[in-house]
Amino acid sequence: MPDLKSAFRVLVLSSSCLLGQPVAAEALSLVTGNEYPPFTGSDLAGGGVLTELVRQAFDASGTAIDIDFKPWTRGYEETLRLGYDATFPYLSTPRRTADFLFSEPLYQLSLRLYVRRDSPWQTGSPKEMRNATFCLPAGYEVSGWIRAESDRLVFVRPRSMAQCHAMLQLGRVDVVVSNPDELAWQAVPPKLTLPNVRALPEPLADVTLHLIVPRAHPDAQALLSTFNAGLQHLVSSGARDQLFRSNPEYRRVFDVADH
Repeated sequence: MPDLKSAFRVLVLSSSCLLGQPVAAEALSLVTGNEYPPFTGSDLAGGGVLTELVRQAFDASGTAIDIDFKPWTRGYEETLRLGYDATFPYLSTPRRTADFLFSEPLYQLSLRLYVRRDSPWQTGSPKEMRNATFCLPAGYEVSGWIRAESDRLVFVRPRSMAQCHAMLQLGRVDVVVSNPDELAWQAVPPKLTLPNVRALPEPLADVTLHLIVPRAHPDAQALLSTFNAGLQHLVSSGARDQLFRSNPEYRRVFDVADH
């Protein structure tokens, strides 16, 4: 149950939204995770390109926010318990949509299966990969056929995607579930060298990432409406595209794509 401070903030948020003013008299409290380059991370420029996008979207609506970085599972659970007003970036799953409302998309990802260049795996089909060992960091979710088959598959769940790639190179896992943007970031020396991995040809899923607000939040819809309005302003003004072009971490995606 919200404390008095939170209840006051929600009252101001509701009244302000009706007036078309900033949603809160004090900063909203958000949380995201670390080691999800180029999207979020306390060691990335601006906290990562999606952290910058969220900050600018709220700023466009005149809403102050504070953003913490915590382990993914911890931040998610604390947001669910209303310790934070919102968290990001998350893809949709049935479990999450039961507990959270989702913003308009922040970004679209193409999830793929990555193996070592000398790996015997060839297609990425459910039949071929049934006995593979998959790597996906703790707190990450999968989609496509892997979600449907997850109870039958073997997963290793380290702390970060970098650890997944390291275990792939050492032969401790067979497959890393990731996306081309993350792989491009990892490809910059002294990190992973891109020729060491290849994508299996069968796509896994196209998914979108979102800011999410607990359904139990006393004014979840007003918060989301404010955020979505700010996000739409960034899109229509071209500021969103400029943000991605100028972000030094995300520029690695363009650099790798150009070579």
